[in-house]
Amino acid sequence: MSLLYYVFGLFVAGPFIEWWIHYTIHKPPPLVYHKNHHLAYYKKDPIYEIWVIPVIYFLYLLGCYIAALGFAKYTVVHNLIHYFPGLFPKLTRHHQIHHENPKVNFAVSATFPDTFFNTRSKYFPSELKKI
Repeated sequence: MSLLYYVFGLFVAGPFIEWWIHYTIHKPPPLVYHKNHHLAYYKKDPIYEIWVIPVIYFLYLLGCYIAALGFAKYTVVHNLIHYFPGLFPKLTRHHQIHHENPKVNFAVSATFPDTFFNTRSKYFPSELKKI
């Protein structure tokens, strides 16, 4: 596989797939684990995204390297924006808005899928009240 294939898969197609998965798990009934992740945000005690490690390993064993790398990228970015928010301030804000309004900002490692699907909000609910 060429480098272009991996770059496109990780940084263009991957965020759209990530958006779709995240959007889907917010549909009723929401996954309990994900609901707990949102509740932990309010307790200022985020949960490490470790559920994805067996998924990454399984995809790797199947030879789905681009999917395994995509899940790994998502996991690293998601954990970094929760535990080290200053590293990616724009992504952190984007994701924190999602935690306060779970009907918007489903992408984690990029913002353009939310722009494309018209699910992007640049404002916290409290900021919208002031506008």
